Amino acid sequence: MTVPAQADLEAEKGVWSLTSENDLFGGTDRNYSNGLRIERVTPANRVTPGLAWVAARIPLLDLERTELRQGFALSHAIFTPENIETPEPDPNDRPYAGWLYFSATAVATTPLSERQMVQDVLQVNLGVVGPSAAGRFVQENWHDIIRITEPQGWDSQLKDEPGIEVIAQRMRQFEGRDLAFGLETDYALHGGATLGNVRTYAAIGGLARIGWDLGADFGPPRIRPALAGAGVFDPESAIGGYVFAGLEARAVARDMFLDGNLWRDGPRVEDRRDFVADAQMGIAMHYNDVQIAFTYVHRTEEFVAQAGPQRFGAVSISIAR
Repeated sequence: MTVPAQADLEAEKGVWSLTSENDLFGGTDRNYSNGLRIERVTPANRVTPGLAWVAARIPLLDLERTELRQGFALSHAIFTPENIETPEPDPNDRPYAGWLYFSATAVATTPLSERQMVQDVLQVNLGVVGPSAAGRFVQENWHDIIRITEPQGWDSQLKDEPGIEVIAQRMRQFEGRDLAFGLETDYALHGGATLGNVRTYAAIGGLARIGWDLGADFGPPRIRPALAGAGVFDPESAIGGYVFAGLEARAVARDMFLDGNLWRDGPRVEDRRDFVADAQMGIAMHYNDVQIAFTYVHRTEEFVAQAGPQRFGAVSISIAR
């Protein structure tokens, strides 16, 4: 079956995006310490025959109205304890860990009106947690470059283990009121779940925005778990941008970076919290086909002995081409 286009395919563009997340923006060097992701999302309805075949057999998708995109990404994340100056693992603190993985994402967007839509995301992450993820190499060399304290505990990091996550999410976007000076508003609600040996959780949340050319995307790209915008960026105006704020709550059944390896003995936290929440706010601006965004994230404590909530920032650049 051929997937029908919603617009002139010659005008459609794919998106390259680069996202960097770091707790340096929160003035700390602990917990979720660093994340980096590079992603390519295809133009609408230019997907592999396999994805088109699967989409045609999903009852919830009306391919006469739905745009299909697929994305591929490479990501790397580093997690460290509160005290990086001691070589001994602390059972009351998270262990050292690196997570290197490849992502394949399918995005199905069904417009309900000009600025209202339903978006379904299915993402599969495959990679490795442990020394082979090169977390130690990245952090030690980065600390050498910026001349700050060397981490001492990487010898006790999580052991090598293949990692998998399957992520499913549905988002419903609603059009808000138009304001003075051409300002637009919208808000979105989402729910989803992640299943795997790396993380298993259920999530609900919402995002509100105010600005110009809101139809260009559904929020800036992020590294999950997060209020992510699925990597789509298709500007209609030469200049646009918005400010945004959002919340997400997660019920966590498993987190390898706190619970430790699933199939091997190793360090872990004894008092992981079952419920975690993110509050975020930020700004995104674009000129022609280039968007730059910054997100500030406040994440509640993930384990009982954690020394307060974590704060980190995310910077992304997206190019439609």
